[in-house]
Amino acid sequence: LQNPDSIKGQCTSETSRLLFHAKKHDILQDVIEINTAPCYTDVTPLSKYCSAPKEICHGDQLRSDLTLREKQKFPLHYKVIVCDRLCGEAVLRGSDIFLKGVLVADKGIIPGDYVCVYAHLDKSSARRGMYVSNYTGHCVFLGIGQANCYRAEIFNQSKGIAITMLNGIIDSKEHKITTRAGALSPALNGIMTDKMMLQNLPSSLVAHILDPKPKDIIVDLCCAPGGKTTHIANLVNNDATIIAMDKSKKKVKAARLFFENMKATCIVPIALDSTKCVRSDGKWMSVNEILSSVSPSDSDELIHIKGFYPKSFDKIVLDPPCSALGLRPKLCIDIKSLDDLNKHAQYQRRFVDCAFSLLKPGGTLVYSTCTINSDENERMVRYILDHFKEMKLVPISINIGLPGLQGCGLSDKERGMVLRFDPSNVADTMGFFIAKFQKVEE
Repeated sequence: LQNPDSIKGQCTSETSRLLFHAKKHDILQDVIEINTAPCYTDVTPLSKYCSAPKEICHGDQLRSDLTLREKQKFPLHYKVIVCDRLCGEAVLRGSDIFLKGVLVADKGIIPGDYVCVYAHLDKSSARRGMYVSNYTGHCVFLGIGQANCYRAEIFNQSKGIAITMLNGIIDSKEHKITTRAGALSPALNGIMTDKMMLQNLPSSLVAHILDPKPKDIIVDLCCAPGGKTTHIANLVNNDATIIAMDKSKKKVKAARLFFENMKATCIVPIALDSTKCVRSDGKWMSVNEILSSVSPSDSDELIHIKGFYPKSFDKIVLDPPCSALGLRPKLCIDIKSLDDLNKHAQYQRRFVDCAFSLLKPGGTLVYSTCTINSDENERMVRYILDHFKEMKLVPISINIGLPGLQGCGLSDKERGMVLRFDPSNVADTMGFFIAKFQKVEE
């Protein structure tokens, strides 16, 4: 790791890209904690937040479409690319820009060019491959990067990094610095890809709280992109049967490749709607009996089944689709009303109902979300306890996080048995919620 003091007063096109501290987590022994550096304090940024440069620095002057560029407030002396919103949020977490994340780009971009990077925010049409001169959407400036390839390659190739983000560019004439937005996190693409994976700290707790054991029959009902499922497989050293289920075949196929790369050989990916995965037809069959009766399809290499019978699983992870209000950084929120917000909790109850049916007596359910909405968190715990009398809330022994919110349906004792993570807390994590249940013996 480079000593941050070594860049003090440095006037180069790129300041250090390695301003972070990594250490083994104090409690979770299989987790490496990466603490990122704050923004620079030894130089004065153009504004309180990063803003697009207006002075001439690098690159050829763009003489065409000047009226449009001025109207959109794009710089006149830098070439521009616009990435999609998800790519923009990844940039705020420290990522570089992959080819598939670029939507719009100026003409004539070549390797080595310095480009201003923006994220597309609204739902207006921004067709991939569009020229900046045709772009009329709403976007936000993220920072300056350096092109790794020609413009044509950005849109004609499917894999690779299009733009390497720079932590700052200094204009020696004006003595100003244009910084990148977000923390100065390390880009981890291509680093030990078969030995480690990147997760937010609260997400890394789920597998530990589930406490999987060898020979367990386990299902992750909403597995994509596959991080929690892979973590579970690692904890049991691949000595379990783990079903990775998700409604989206595209996501499941991507997860299958991820599992293979991580050598998680005990995971069986299945494209199946978890709200419709409980079978009641024919003779009851165990999970392993069902799996042994089918073979992967030649077309997609996935097995295709109707579902599983009640009381089939020892342990279940349920991280259902949610309002995602805890994700950070987040460039915009799509939820427009309380009615939109309430629909998430109503939909999640369908997943809960199926999870209860699939869980064996004595089995464990870990419920988690990446939202701070109490209707999807504390009040969902209340729903489970009130509607399924066999389900009992179990204390979580890992002493990380906050208790549940007051006044949201849980007693003080019950609030102390769940974990809530709030972005405003000093722990500085994403918003997240975890609850653990056990289905008592009949």
